[in-house]
Amino acid sequence: MKWSEYANLAQQSLEKFYLADTKEQFLNNFYPTGNPEEDNKVFNYWWLAHLVEVRLDAYLRTKKQADLEVAENTYLHNKNRNGGTLIHDFYDDMLWNALAAYRLYKATGKSIYLEDAQLVWQDLVDTGWNDIMGGGFAWRRPQMYYKNTPVNAPFIILSCWLYNELNETKYLEWAMKTYEWQTKVLVREDGFVEDGINRLEDGAIDYEWKFTYNQGVYIGANLELYRITKEAKYLDTANKTADISLKELTEDDIFKDEGNGGDEGLFKGIFYRYFTDLIEETANKTYRDFVLNSCQILVESAKVDGYLLMGMNWKEKPSGKIPYSAELSGMIALEMAAKLE
Repeated sequence: MKWSEYANLAQQSLEKFYLADTKEQFLNNFYPTGNPEEDNKVFNYWWLAHLVEVRLDAYLRTKKQADLEVAENTYLHNKNRNGGTLIHDFYDDMLWNALAAYRLYKATGKSIYLEDAQLVWQDLVDTGWNDIMGGGFAWRRPQMYYKNTPVNAPFIILSCWLYNELNETKYLEWAMKTYEWQTKVLVREDGFVEDGINRLEDGAIDYEWKFTYNQGVYIGANLELYRITKEAKYLDTANKTADISLKELTEDDIFKDEGNGGDEGLFKGIFYRYFTDLIEETANKTYRDFVLNSCQILVESAKVDGYLLMGMNWKEKPSGKIPYSAELSGMIALEMAAKLE
Protein backbone atom coordinates (compact mmCIF):
# COMPACT_ATOMS: atom_id res chain seq x y z
CA MET A 1 0.00 0.00 0.00
CA LYS A 2 1.04 3.60 -0.54
CA TRP A 3 1.41 5.83 2.50
CA SER A 4 -1.58 7.86 1.37
CA GLU A 5 -3.65 4.65 1.47
CA TYR A 6 -2.42 3.87 4.96
CA ALA A 7 -3.30 7.44 5.97
CA ASN A 8 -6.83 6.97 4.59
CA LEU A 9 -7.14 3.68 6.46
CA ALA A 10 -5.98 5.32 9.68
CA GLN A 11 -8.61 8.05 9.30
CA GLN A 12 -11.30 5.38 8.91
CA SER A 13 -9.91 3.31 11.78
CA LEU A 14 -10.44 6.05 14.36
CA GLU A 15 -14.20 5.92 13.81
CA LYS A 16 -14.19 2.13 13.59
CA PHE A 17 -12.69 1.75 17.05
CA TYR A 18 -13.57 4.94 18.93
CA LEU A 19 -16.83 6.45 17.65
CA ALA A 20 -19.11 7.12 20.64
CA ASP A 21 -22.83 6.46 20.89
CA THR A 22 -23.60 10.00 22.07
CA LYS A 23 -23.12 13.26 20.17
CA GLU A 24 -21.80 14.97 23.27
CA GLN A 25 -18.92 12.54 23.74
CA PHE A 26 -17.99 12.34 20.02
CA LEU A 27 -15.28 9.71 20.59
CA ASN A 28 -14.81 7.18 23.37
CA ASN A 29 -11.61 7.93 25.26
CA PHE A 30 -10.59 4.25 25.21
CA TYR A 31 -10.90 1.09 23.15
CA PRO A 32 -12.28 -1.29 24.11
CA THR A 33 -14.68 0.45 26.45
CA GLY A 34 -16.68 -1.83 28.70
CA ASN A 35 -18.00 1.09 30.72
CA PRO A 36 -18.34 4.19 28.49
CA GLU A 37 -19.77 6.32 31.29
CA GLU A 38 -16.72 5.71 33.48
CA ASP A 39 -14.15 5.80 30.66
CA ASN A 40 -15.49 9.06 29.23
CA LYS A 41 -15.58 11.13 32.43
CA VAL A 42 -12.63 13.22 31.25
CA PHE A 43 -13.18 15.78 28.46
CA ASN A 44 -9.89 15.61 26.55
CA TYR A 45 -10.00 19.11 25.11
CA TRP A 46 -6.46 19.05 23.74
CA TRP A 47 -6.75 15.61 22.12
CA LEU A 48 -9.60 16.96 19.98
CA ALA A 49 -7.44 19.87 18.83
CA HIS A 50 -5.08 17.30 17.30
CA LEU A 51 -8.02 15.51 15.75
CA VAL A 52 -8.93 18.78 14.01
CA GLU A 53 -5.37 19.04 12.72
CA VAL A 54 -5.13 15.48 11.46
CA ARG A 55 -8.54 15.75 9.75
CA LEU A 56 -7.21 18.90 8.12
CA ASP A 57 -4.11 16.97 7.04
CA ALA A 58 -6.44 14.57 5.24
CA TYR A 59 -8.21 17.44 3.48
CA LEU A 60 -4.95 19.02 2.35
CA ARG A 61 -3.91 15.64 0.96
CA THR A 62 -7.20 14.61 -0.70
CA LYS A 63 -8.71 18.05 -1.47
CA LYS A 64 -12.09 16.47 -0.65
CA GLN A 65 -14.60 18.93 0.78
CA ALA A 66 -16.00 16.21 3.03
CA ASP A 67 -12.65 15.95 4.83
CA LEU A 68 -12.64 19.70 5.46
CA GLU A 69 -16.19 19.54 6.80
CA VAL A 70 -15.13 16.83 9.28
CA ALA A 71 -12.26 19.05 10.48
CA GLU A 72 -14.54 22.08 10.90
CA ASN A 73 -17.27 20.07 12.63
CA THR A 74 -14.71 18.61 15.05
CA TYR A 75 -13.43 22.09 15.86
CA LEU A 76 -16.95 23.41 16.45
CA HIS A 77 -17.86 20.43 18.63
CA ASN A 78 -14.76 20.92 20.77
CA LYS A 79 -15.23 24.67 21.12
CA ASN A 80 -18.94 24.30 21.99
CA ARG A 81 -18.21 21.64 24.58
CA ASN A 82 -15.69 24.01 26.13
CA GLY A 83 -18.45 26.61 26.63
CA GLY A 84 -18.28 28.22 23.19
CA THR A 85 -14.73 29.53 23.64
CA LEU A 86 -11.11 28.37 23.41
CA ILE A 87 -10.29 29.93 26.81
CA HIS A 88 -9.43 27.25 29.36
CA ASP A 89 -7.51 26.69 32.59
CA PHE A 90 -4.72 24.91 30.72
CA TYR A 91 -2.71 27.30 28.58
CA ASP A 92 -1.16 24.49 26.52
CA ASP A 93 -4.59 23.07 25.66
CA MET A 94 -5.71 26.53 24.53
CA LEU A 95 -2.64 26.86 22.33
CA TRP A 96 -3.21 23.54 20.59
CA ASN A 97 -6.73 24.65 19.74
CA ALA A 98 -5.43 28.03 18.58
CA LEU A 99 -2.91 26.35 16.25
CA ALA A 100 -5.74 24.20 14.86
CA ALA A 101 -7.88 27.33 14.46
CA TYR A 102 -5.16 29.15 12.57
CA ARG A 103 -4.67 26.23 10.19
CA LEU A 104 -8.43 26.13 9.57
CA TYR A 105 -8.31 29.85 8.83
CA LYS A 106 -5.59 29.30 6.23
CA ALA A 107 -7.60 26.47 4.66
CA THR A 108 -10.98 28.24 4.63
CA GLY A 109 -10.35 31.98 4.86
CA LYS A 110 -13.01 32.22 7.59
CA SER A 111 -12.16 35.09 9.93
CA ILE A 112 -13.69 33.45 13.02
CA TYR A 113 -10.79 31.00 13.14
CA LEU A 114 -8.18 33.75 13.00
CA GLU A 115 -10.08 35.67 15.70
CA ASP A 116 -10.07 32.58 17.93
CA ALA A 117 -6.31 32.18 17.49
CA GLN A 118 -5.74 35.86 18.29
CA LEU A 119 -7.97 35.62 21.36
CA VAL A 120 -5.87 32.78 22.77
CA TRP A 121 -2.61 34.62 22.02
CA GLN A 122 -3.83 37.76 23.77
CA ASP A 123 -5.10 35.84 26.79
CA LEU A 124 -1.67 34.28 27.27
CA VAL A 125 0.07 37.63 26.99
CA ASP A 126 -2.40 39.25 29.41
CA THR A 127 -2.52 36.49 32.02
CA GLY A 128 0.05 33.73 31.42
CA TRP A 129 3.50 35.33 31.69
CA ASN A 130 5.20 36.20 34.99
CA ASP A 131 8.72 36.64 36.37
CA ILE A 132 8.84 33.41 38.38
CA MET A 133 11.86 31.43 37.12
CA GLY A 134 12.96 34.52 35.22
CA GLY A 135 9.93 34.61 32.92
CA GLY A 136 8.09 32.16 30.72
CA PHE A 137 4.43 31.25 30.38
CA ALA A 138 2.75 29.20 33.10
CA TRP A 139 1.29 25.78 32.33
CA ARG A 140 -2.14 26.52 33.82
CA ARG A 141 -3.98 29.27 35.65
CA PRO A 142 -4.13 27.61 39.10
CA GLN A 143 -0.36 26.86 38.93
CA MET A 144 1.32 30.05 37.76
CA TYR A 145 4.70 29.11 39.23
CA TYR A 146 5.15 26.08 36.95
CA LYS A 147 6.64 26.78 33.52
CA ASN A 148 7.09 24.21 30.77
CA THR A 149 7.91 23.53 27.14
CA PRO A 150 4.37 22.36 26.22
CA VAL A 151 3.19 25.97 26.62
CA ASN A 152 6.16 28.07 25.65
CA ALA A 153 7.23 26.38 22.40
CA PRO A 154 3.71 26.24 20.87
CA PHE A 155 3.26 29.89 21.86
CA ILE A 156 6.35 30.73 19.78
CA ILE A 157 4.90 28.86 16.80
CA LEU A 158 1.52 30.63 17.10
CA SER A 159 3.23 34.01 17.48
CA CYS A 160 5.25 33.44 14.32
CA TRP A 161 2.18 32.40 12.35
CA LEU A 162 0.26 35.48 13.51
CA TYR A 163 3.23 37.70 12.67
CA ASN A 164 3.38 36.22 9.17
CA GLU A 165 -0.33 36.80 8.67
CA LEU A 166 -0.78 40.22 10.30
CA ASN A 167 2.73 41.72 10.11
CA GLU A 168 2.41 43.22 13.60
CA THR A 169 5.75 43.46 15.41
CA LYS A 170 4.28 42.52 18.81
CA TYR A 171 3.89 38.92 17.63
CA LEU A 172 7.54 38.57 16.63
CA GLU A 173 8.75 40.39 19.74
CA TRP A 174 6.84 37.99 21.98
CA ALA A 175 8.09 35.00 19.96
CA MET A 176 11.69 36.14 20.44
CA LYS A 177 11.23 36.91 24.14
CA THR A 178 9.67 33.50 24.78
CA TYR A 179 12.30 31.71 22.68
CA GLU A 180 15.10 33.35 24.67
CA TRP A 181 13.57 32.18 27.96
CA GLN A 182 12.76 28.67 26.70
CA THR A 183 16.25 28.15 25.28
CA LYS A 184 18.07 29.55 28.31
CA VAL A 185 16.08 27.64 30.92
CA LEU A 186 14.88 24.39 29.34
CA VAL A 187 17.25 23.46 26.49
CA ARG A 188 20.50 21.58 27.01
CA GLU A 189 23.67 22.58 25.19
CA ASP A 190 23.32 19.54 22.91
CA GLY A 191 19.80 20.63 21.88
CA PHE A 192 17.76 18.27 24.06
CA VAL A 193 14.62 19.95 25.42
CA GLU A 194 13.57 19.45 29.03
CA ASP A 195 9.91 19.35 29.99
CA GLY A 196 9.49 21.96 32.71
CA ILE A 197 10.75 23.77 35.80
CA ASN A 198 9.45 24.55 39.31
CA ARG A 199 6.55 22.08 39.21
CA LEU A 200 6.97 21.47 42.96
CA GLU A 201 7.91 25.10 43.69
CA ASP A 202 11.50 24.01 44.35
CA GLY A 203 13.14 25.54 41.26
CA ALA A 204 14.00 22.07 39.94
CA ILE A 205 13.88 20.96 36.31
CA ASP A 206 12.04 17.68 35.62
CA TYR A 207 15.05 15.92 34.10
CA GLU A 208 13.40 12.50 34.31
CA TRP A 209 10.62 13.49 31.88
CA LYS A 210 12.14 12.91 28.44
CA PHE A 211 9.37 13.32 25.87
CA THR A 212 9.25 13.43 22.09
CA TYR A 213 6.55 16.11 22.38
CA ASN A 214 9.02 18.67 23.74
CA GLN A 215 11.60 18.03 21.05
CA GLY A 216 8.96 18.35 18.32
CA VAL A 217 7.53 21.69 19.37
CA TYR A 218 10.99 23.20 19.89
CA ILE A 219 11.98 22.05 16.39
CA GLY A 220 8.81 23.75 15.13
CA ALA A 221 9.58 26.97 17.01
CA ASN A 222 13.10 27.12 15.56
CA LEU A 223 11.83 26.47 12.05
CA GLU A 224 9.33 29.31 12.22
CA LEU A 225 11.94 31.75 13.51
CA TYR A 226 14.37 30.61 10.82
CA ARG A 227 11.80 31.28 8.09
CA ILE A 228 11.12 34.78 9.39
CA THR A 229 14.68 35.86 10.17
CA LYS A 230 16.66 33.70 7.69
CA GLU A 231 19.23 33.27 10.47
CA ALA A 232 20.99 29.92 10.12
CA LYS A 233 21.33 29.47 13.89
CA TYR A 234 17.65 28.56 14.18
CA LEU A 235 17.84 25.88 11.50
CA ASP A 236 21.06 24.56 13.03
CA THR A 237 19.34 24.32 16.41
CA ALA A 238 16.34 22.51 14.91
CA ASN A 239 18.69 19.94 13.37
CA LYS A 240 20.65 19.60 16.63
CA THR A 241 17.44 18.90 18.57
CA ALA A 242 16.33 16.39 15.93
CA ASP A 243 19.68 14.58 16.11
CA ILE A 244 19.73 14.29 19.89
CA SER A 245 16.07 13.18 19.89
CA LEU A 246 16.81 10.27 17.57
CA LYS A 247 19.89 9.39 19.62
CA GLU A 248 18.33 9.52 23.10
CA LEU A 249 14.69 8.59 22.63
CA THR A 250 14.76 5.73 20.10
CA GLU A 251 15.43 2.02 20.26
CA ASP A 252 15.59 -0.24 17.18
CA ASP A 253 14.63 2.59 14.76
CA ILE A 254 11.52 3.63 16.66
CA PHE A 255 10.65 5.82 19.64
CA LYS A 256 10.45 4.14 23.02
CA ASP A 257 7.17 3.81 24.88
CA GLU A 258 6.68 7.07 26.82
CA GLY A 259 4.13 6.00 29.44
CA ASN A 260 0.53 4.94 29.80
CA GLY A 261 -1.23 7.98 31.23
CA GLY A 262 -3.25 8.69 28.09
CA ASP A 263 -1.77 12.06 27.18
CA GLU A 264 1.54 10.38 26.37
CA GLY A 265 -0.18 8.63 23.48
CA LEU A 266 -0.11 11.88 21.51
CA PHE A 267 3.53 12.77 22.06
CA LYS A 268 5.07 10.87 19.14
CA GLY A 269 2.57 12.27 16.65
CA ILE A 270 3.41 15.82 17.69
CA PHE A 271 7.10 15.11 17.09
CA TYR A 272 6.39 13.64 13.65
CA ARG A 273 4.43 16.72 12.59
CA TYR A 274 7.23 19.21 13.23
CA PHE A 275 10.01 16.76 12.34
CA THR A 276 8.40 16.30 8.91
CA ASP A 277 8.29 20.07 8.54
CA LEU A 278 12.05 20.04 9.14
CA ILE A 279 12.52 17.26 6.57
CA GLU A 280 10.63 19.29 3.97
CA GLU A 281 12.87 22.28 4.76
CA THR A 282 16.17 20.39 4.63
CA ALA A 283 15.54 17.26 2.49
CA ASN A 284 17.51 15.27 5.09
CA LYS A 285 17.46 11.66 3.88
CA THR A 286 18.36 10.17 7.27
CA TYR A 287 15.39 11.91 8.88
CA ARG A 288 13.08 10.88 6.04
CA ASP A 289 14.18 7.25 6.30
CA PHE A 290 13.48 7.31 10.04
CA VAL A 291 9.89 8.47 9.50
CA LEU A 292 9.13 5.93 6.78
CA ASN A 293 10.87 3.00 8.49
CA SER A 294 9.21 3.65 11.84
CA CYS A 295 5.82 4.04 10.17
CA GLN A 296 6.33 0.66 8.53
CA ILE A 297 6.93 -0.88 11.95
CA LEU A 298 3.81 0.91 13.21
CA VAL A 299 1.45 -0.39 10.53
CA GLU A 300 2.73 -3.96 10.81
CA SER A 301 1.99 -3.92 14.54
CA ALA A 302 -1.35 -2.15 14.17
CA LYS A 303 -3.23 -4.29 11.62
CA VAL A 304 -6.49 -5.62 13.10
CA ASP A 305 -9.28 -7.00 10.88
CA GLY A 306 -8.40 -4.77 7.94
CA TYR A 307 -8.04 -1.63 10.10
CA LEU A 308 -5.23 0.01 12.08
CA LEU A 309 -5.44 -0.01 15.87
CA MET A 310 -2.38 1.91 17.02
CA GLY A 311 -1.21 1.53 20.59
CA MET A 312 1.19 3.28 22.93
CA ASN A 313 4.14 1.12 21.89
CA TRP A 314 4.51 0.95 18.11
CA LYS A 315 6.70 -2.13 18.21
CA GLU A 316 4.02 -4.32 19.78
CA LYS A 317 0.51 -5.46 18.99
CA PRO A 318 -1.89 -3.16 20.88
CA SER A 319 -3.30 -4.64 24.06
CA GLY A 320 -5.41 -3.58 27.03
CA LYS A 321 -7.39 -0.35 27.02
CA ILE A 322 -5.91 2.00 24.42
CA PRO A 323 -6.58 5.76 24.54
CA TYR A 324 -7.55 7.40 21.28
CA SER A 325 -4.61 9.73 21.80
CA ALA A 326 -2.43 6.83 20.67
CA GLU A 327 -4.55 6.32 17.56
CA LEU A 328 -4.19 10.05 16.84
CA SER A 329 -0.40 9.81 17.07
CA GLY A 330 -0.38 7.04 14.51
CA MET A 331 -2.74 8.98 12.26
CA ILE A 332 -0.47 12.03 12.36
CA ALA A 333 2.62 9.93 11.65
CA LEU A 334 0.98 8.27 8.64
CA GLU A 335 -0.25 11.60 7.29
CA MET A 336 3.33 12.85 7.56
CA ALA A 337 4.62 9.75 5.76
CA ALA A 338 2.09 10.46 3.01
CA LYS A 339 3.44 14.03 2.75
CA LEU A 340 6.93 12.62 2.21
CA GLU A 341 5.75 10.03 -0.33
